[in-house]
Amino acid sequence: MRIRLYQLAKELGVASKDLVAAIKARGIQVKSHMSSIQQPVAEAVRAEFIARAKMAEKQPRTPPPSANRPRPTARPGARPRPDGRPRPEGSRPGGPRPGGPRPSGPRSSGPRTSSPRPSGGRPSGGRPSGPRSAPPEEPVTKPGASRRGTRGGTSRRRRTHGPRAGEATSGRSGYSARGTAGRPRTEGTRDKFGGSYDAGREGGGRPRRRPRRGGRRGGASAPRPVEIPSKVVTDYPVTVKSLSKDAGIKVNTIMRVLLTNNIMATVNEALSDEIVEMIASGIGFEIEVRKERDLEEELKLAHAEADAPETLKPRAPVVAFLGHVDHGKTSLLDAIRKTKVVEGESGGITQHIGAYTVEQGDRKVCFLDTPGHEAFTAMRARGAQTTDIVVLVVAADDGIMPQTEEAINHAKAAGVPIVVAMNKMDLPGANPQRVMTQLSAHELLPATWGGETECVEVSAITKDGIDDLIDTLAIQAEVLELKANPDKPAVGTVIEAELTEGRGVVATILIREGTLHQGDVVLCGSAFGRARSLQDHRGDVLEEAGPSTPVEISGLSGVPSAGDPFSVVESLDQAREIAEARGRRDREASLAERDHITLENLFATLDQKKASEINVILKADVQGSIEVIRNSLEDIGTDEVRVRILHAAVGGINESDILLADASDAIIIGFHVVAEPNARLLAEAKKVDVRLYNVIYNLTDEVRAALEDRLEPERRENVVAHAVVRAVFRVSRSGSIAGCYVTDGKVGRNHLARLIRDSIVIYEGKIGSLRRFKDDVREVQAGMECGIRIEGYDDVKEGDTIEAYEIQEIKRTL
Repeated sequence: MRIRLYQLAKELGVASKDLVAAIKARGIQVKSHMSSIQQPVAEAVRAEFIARAKMAEKQPRTPPPSANRPRPTARPGARPRPDGRPRPEGSRPGGPRPGGPRPSGPRSSGPRTSSPRPSGGRPSGGRPSGPRSAPPEEPVTKPGASRRGTRGGTSRRRRTHGPRAGEATSGRSGYSARGTAGRPRTEGTRDKFGGSYDAGREGGGRPRRRPRRGGRRGGASAPRPVEIPSKVVTDYPVTVKSLSKDAGIKVNTIMRVLLTNNIMATVNEALSDEIVEMIASGIGFEIEVRKERDLEEELKLAHAEADAPETLKPRAPVVAFLGHVDHGKTSLLDAIRKTKVVEGESGGITQHIGAYTVEQGDRKVCFLDTPGHEAFTAMRARGAQTTDIVVLVVAADDGIMPQTEEAINHAKAAGVPIVVAMNKMDLPGANPQRVMTQLSAHELLPATWGGETECVEVSAITKDGIDDLIDTLAIQAEVLELKANPDKPAVGTVIEAELTEGRGVVATILIREGTLHQGDVVLCGSAFGRARSLQDHRGDVLEEAGPSTPVEISGLSGVPSAGDPFSVVESLDQAREIAEARGRRDREASLAERDHITLENLFATLDQKKASEINVILKADVQGSIEVIRNSLEDIGTDEVRVRILHAAVGGINESDILLADASDAIIIGFHVVAEPNARLLAEAKKVDVRLYNVIYNLTDEVRAALEDRLEPERRENVVAHAVVRAVFRVSRSGSIAGCYVTDGKVGRNHLARLIRDSIVIYEGKIGSLRRFKDDVREVQAGMECGIRIEGYDDVKEGDTIEAYEIQEIKRTL
């Protein structure tokens, strides 16, 4: 790093010109105090000036020359003083004054007359001749009295350089041996000329001087060293401003550490834990981040307590159906539940996670139907992580597809057993052996081949193998020994949530442990409230729901996100405090986890801001759809074009959405929702584009097409013809006309031209005119002669080659 000379001079407390001179003396070329030097050179200069300062402090201060000059000796023949002391040499140069000696008597009060002064003498007005008498015991000070005598009540001459040669001072007594009256002096006080500061004088006395504010004369005072504490306690979240206040150090000190590590942050920006540790190590102290009482941790510890073995009871397994789109997952589940859910799905695919309970005899199984389209990867992952057993549905005629592989990976990551259901066995092209071979390649060896993966052949149309599948799942549940304590507060996971008309916020909850009762205080992510009503998947009202039971609850304060933890708490105040803490922590985390602008990515960040964006306001029926659509739209974009989600919420399109879209030039996308009547009229008046969709891949396809329209087309050069210059004609009005012979291709009047001479491109431009004989033509084919004028260039010579080409714009795709 480099440092400016004026900054170093300010730090050392010296003048900038002195520092510049010292650096030039070292052989370093600097121009002025605004020049900069490297840190090693600055350290050497800093050490040199510090050494100079220390040496100056050790040496005694030298008085000014006026105070320590040698006393002059008496000049030969000089008139002695009245007290008998000799006059110093040169006290009065030039000999006797004209006009004769001056009388020694007292001066009269009349007008002053010129009188001769004795050679080498001093004026003696107001002072009697002869030896001076000793001072009286008590000093008498008269107002206006002079030390050299009086004339008209004023001092004739003021002494400024201490006693003259031969004068005696009384030292500690504070009296002067000279003057009409002695005056007390202040002991040990020296002025800048080596004399004494006189204290307590009246009239002609010199007042005491105030000390300089800047410290020692001629330089600035040394900066006070900053005391750095060994440990700093600050509150969460940590910002530069709060850390500066709690540590008692300047903001610039912290910002300097951040800039040294290539981090650019504002003073009010929440800092991550890594940055806080970096600041602590950079400054040299320990930072303790004090957080509020974490009720959520206490809640987790309470739920983490192990249940007594006698309180555990068997529970139903939670089974998730995963697989490729259109392989029959929902149809198979429909056959199990003996309902027709698939007819209600848009586009024939499942748009949300559904939770259903199936009872067959004394066996009870909870099924989760997850979407199979590629846009629902996150939802499939969530479904696998909340289940005990995964049913991998594979069409016997198609085999394993890309999304089937993703489902296998999700199930393996969740650590749950997999049961393969080979569906569509009623079709002629069904080949179960090929499916099992493909499963073996993915480390799922069928049990019939000596492996551990159970494979069941089923058909959703004929309902063959349905009972075998349920029996296999029940056996797997017995092997897993699934148990839970039903006599504790309920704990589970939010499967889905939506905002409905009439009921408000409705969330689908899968209870993992405990029992949920109607009226319990529930906490779902950053939402809380009382469970006003409990309903199962059929719509029947329940008073309570035990482990492995999916229920719909209402009465929440907001729409939770799919996958949020669900738990029952003691009081509504506790639930509100935990929910508010979660929301605040999520906002702070979103600020802290964003990418900081560093010196390395500064230009890349500036380039990203130039990208073309499509502002989108997203409204959907459930929270899970918002999450999936947001991820899908953000994945479509590139560095050139991208989608920017301004607002995303659950519910219908209202007037506020239209006003926001109008102000931000955004489009509104609604998924499984409609616009309110007033909002529809406002959208027509404001000309806001509102798009409604029921199938997610139709939504993503149209947004992709809109982004592709904003892509800059690919420009490709296409050479179309060559012409050899055989003669050059000079035309006064038009310039140089090249008489050419077209060797290949077809030269057009709108083509671009490249002049080539000795295989070197001389000029590139446009064809200004194309003629054949005296007529302007549109194009000239190979084997024909023509006249070509290159626009803006006349230095054409015989033997040159004119290459005609055109630029083709090819539409790009994402």
